[in-house]
Amino acid sequence: MISEYLPFTFYLMVGCWLIYSRRLFKLSGIPSWVMMLVFCLKVAVGVLYGLYFNLPKQRTGADTWRFFKESFYETDLLKQHPFEFVQSLFVHGYQQQGNLFVGSNSYWNDLKENVVIKFIAICNLLTGTQYYADVVLFNFCFMVGLDALYKTIKSQSSAPPAAIFASVFLLPSTLFWGSGLHKDGLLISAIGVLMYCFQRQLVQKRWSIHTVWLILSFLFIFAIKNFVALAIFPALLAWWLAERNKQRYQYYFIAVYCGGLLLMMMLSVMHPSLNALKYIANKQQEFLQLSGNSAIPVPPLLPTLESVFHYLPTAIDVAFFRPHLFEIKNPAYALSFMENIGYACVVIAFIWFTRNKRRLPPFYTCCLFFSLSILLLDGFTVTFTGAIVRYRSLMLPFLIGPMVAMLPFKRWLWVAGNGKKTGIQGSI
Repeated sequence: MISEYLPFTFYLMVGCWLIYSRRLFKLSGIPSWVMMLVFCLKVAVGVLYGLYFNLPKQRTGADTWRFFKESFYETDLLKQHPFEFVQSLFVHGYQQQGNLFVGSNSYWNDLKENVVIKFIAICNLLTGTQYYADVVLFNFCFMVGLDALYKTIKSQSSAPPAAIFASVFLLPSTLFWGSGLHKDGLLISAIGVLMYCFQRQLVQKRWSIHTVWLILSFLFIFAIKNFVALAIFPALLAWWLAERNKQRYQYYFIAVYCGGLLLMMMLSVMHPSLNALKYIANKQQEFLQLSGNSAIPVPPLLPTLESVFHYLPTAIDVAFFRPHLFEIKNPAYALSFMENIGYACVVIAFIWFTRNKRRLPPFYTCCLFFSLSILLLDGFTVTFTGAIVRYRSLMLPFLIGPMVAMLPFKRWLWVAGNGKKTGIQGSI
């Protein structure tokens, strides 16, 4: 029994020591003891995540434990035939590799699970195949990506570090879904690293180690969720154009996204297999064929522009406002509803206090366009409240973080300290 706790304790201590001693984390400016405390918090949440999905009612459909069990074979394969362990990631047993966006009988669809399983298998070598010790290693990786995202947001804001830190590391649903032994935290971390390295490339304007990590993180995102990698490309392109010419740079974002939509429509006319709306409609059909207690009654989406426009209000409702008050069935739904209320307050404050003020930094605009596009895509395809809460949590740091960074905290603190309104102009 003691041997089961030793790897967990050992790697938790090693993780805390690395966070305390490594320059990588010191550059954030956050006290080391705070970073270690958040790391321990994420590990604790990751343990609760594992315990929850190991309950009898949850165990059947729990991907986290299925991934862990399937990693046993991969760990043995890594020990005995390391070359085959790597090679097997690039081969498949289908007659054809399958379409990039279909949800079954496709190498690309299976790739996201295979990557996570193989990553767990590598962790198993270090932990002796202990689930909760693997949770520690996963969360250390999560901390690296979140720290990179925090530093990127903070570099362009003078808002209190604590507020930005909380909006990146401590958002409730992101903390839960992004701390478990699953691909969610890995995806958030990879996007954080990619954006940090992309910013460094814009500053350095030359090849460096950041270029390597930029490419690797993009490939990892593509393997985990290929449509997220495709969605982040126009956001990065518009960010790059905006940094080259900051005069009315917001028009670059509008032009890139409008041009992307026009290109999608042209490709759909040129060849039916390139019709993106067809894949979005098919994805929704895959969700509609599933059963669950949190199913949302929605009309079927057809691969036509008319159907998309008619479905748009439903997509917005699903992506941003579920669960509704009358849909609360358990404490988890109640917490999610309250969380949505809090985010709505942040959005309203952001819109109110940034109106007629200085423009958002290009990076913040990149985050907003990227996160909103993914959330809308989820709104068009996801038909379960439980699923949308999870998928939405992946984008919240990129949506809420920049908004919090733009709020006028200094003005509020000044007013609170003087007990009256001020005439100070501008905002943070």
